[in-house]
Amino acid sequence: MEQHARRKPVSIAIVDNDRMALMALSSLLARDGCTVMWTAQLGASAIQRCIRAQDRPDVLLVDMALSDMTGVDVCRAARRWAPALPMIGVTAYDPAVYNDPAVYNDAAVAAGAIAVLSKDDVSAIADAVRGACACRRSDATAGLPVDARQTGAPAAPVAGSPADVVRSDEADGPADLAGTFGSSGQPVRSGCADASRAQPERSFALSAQQSAIMRMYADGRSTDDIAAALGITKGTIFSQVARVREKLHARDRDEAVALCRRYLRM
Repeated sequence: MEQHARRKPVSIAIVDNDRMALMALSSLLARDGCTVMWTAQLGASAIQRCIRAQDRPDVLLVDMALSDMTGVDVCRAARRWAPALPMIGVTAYDPAVYNDPAVYNDAAVAAGAIAVLSKDDVSAIADAVRGACACRRSDATAGLPVDARQTGAPAAPVAGSPADVVRSDEADGPADLAGTFGSSGQPVRSGCADASRAQPERSFALSAQQSAIMRMYADGRSTDDIAAALGITKGTIFSQVARVREKLHARDRDEAVALCRRYLRM
């Protein structure tokens, strides 16, 4: 009975800029009983998928080294939209080396990830996925909401620097799972709680120039491309993006782009 419950299918999504690694990880985890809901090679694409409740998997796997942003950035932004979505960081580097707080592990956990595991240790990743999902489902069985799908809105902005993404009153949701798995992915404790957030007041009254800039970023254009296309300096772009972030209460440009895609249909 216990073995059957442990092997209950789990939906996952994987973000990895390495196409071959993405295919290999998808195949190996599928063999281990996981259902791959979707994959993405860009962090921005993954964040956009996490905005839609129907596109959220049971567990999100995030490569720590992406081409457009870091895995920490993805975890931080995804957590704002889905506070209780379990996230597991994966890396091609040796976690024994990269568990150093200055590199990946602590930053990822602070951003909402459970742990950072080696891509080579598929068994540990599968165990971590099932453990995170079992904890999430236990909350649902107890009548607790498993994420912010009731509102479909992101969490309130977190004050402070990027390293201060977890407040003392936010020790719930996926952050509570941070101690559930050690670096090997083995359970060390259990327990989950709901993360509730208040929706910030936002203004989507963007100027024509601000809208043009955000639309081009949403289309995947670089800052240099936008500057050339609009005939403005990069300094002007950075200033306008800063104003947009302030209006939208977005922590960074990627989250501002995600908000514009969501509400302005960019």
